[in-house]
Amino acid sequence: MLESELRINIVNTFDSLTTHVNALCDAIMADAHLVSWMQEQEKLISPSSSHRDMACAIIRQLEYLDNQAPREILISAGFIGASQHTLQLVSELNDKKNAFKQAMLSLKALKLSTKDNYLLKEFNVILKKRSQTAVHTLQPLGLSRIHLKQCYRQIPILESAPQKISWTWAHTRSIKKITFQEAEKLLMQKGNSQSIELQRKKLYSLSPHEHLAIIQELAPHLRANIVLNIDNHIKRLMIKGPMPIFFPADSNTPYPNFKAPKLKQEKDKNRVIRNDVKIDPTPFLPAIRAHRYIHSF
Repeated sequence: MLESELRINIVNTFDSLTTHVNALCDAIMADAHLVSWMQEQEKLISPSSSHRDMACAIIRQLEYLDNQAPREILISAGFIGASQHTLQLVSELNDKKNAFKQAMLSLKALKLSTKDNYLLKEFNVILKKRSQTAVHTLQPLGLSRIHLKQCYRQIPILESAPQKISWTWAHTRSIKKITFQEAEKLLMQKGNSQSIELQRKKLYSLSPHEHLAIIQELAPHLRANIVLNIDNHIKRLMIKGPMPIFFPADSNTPYPNFKAPKLKQEKDKNRVIRNDVKIDPTPFLPAIRAHRYIHSF
């Protein structure tokens, strides 16, 4: 696909995304007689707004706010009882989010320039034919105001109304097992400083058959613990929880028993390490965050 075609695809998929956002928010408000609850998000909307207004605010927020940090992701936990029509629109919006994500990833994968003058003119011609929202949002060619993670993230849909929802902050880490040779290559990429040379010597003191673990602490993220009763059988699941959770409801559907999330807390660094941990908590090669396995294999 040509670069110009990729850009047209980005504009088209984003325009479709925003169109479906607006349609979904209209449907959310039309379901106002159904159960709903949202945690307040001061950056988005006033506390006096309805819970459904709050849900729409977080769903609509595809751009960075003026006071939003570069790596900050807006979070607004809650639940929305919805008609079948609204649930269908949620599902369609999730599809549009995926389409926009794939369009952006295609551009990134080919490492194409976003500053070609010819493409800039062509891109702006297309934008003038789009909604005012898309024009305002996408006109800077680098898409600098678009918050891609907020665009991409899926809106959860439950198969039935939950009995219970509780939100918790999860502190997890990414662990990648690497070979001796992969560790050597990563250190080579770090240059030839005295510190890196010392770490290379440490690596060479190991058996070439030993594996290491690269550990990355992930940012705290919100999870929702769900309890469903399906045909008198209890079903428990855990899902990502930064967005409102939708489920089928009618005028007789009761509020679930729910526990709002507490304020985000960083991981306790003084927490006692479990005695069954198989990775040495002290980095063996700090430059690449590589640790030794206590029982290497």
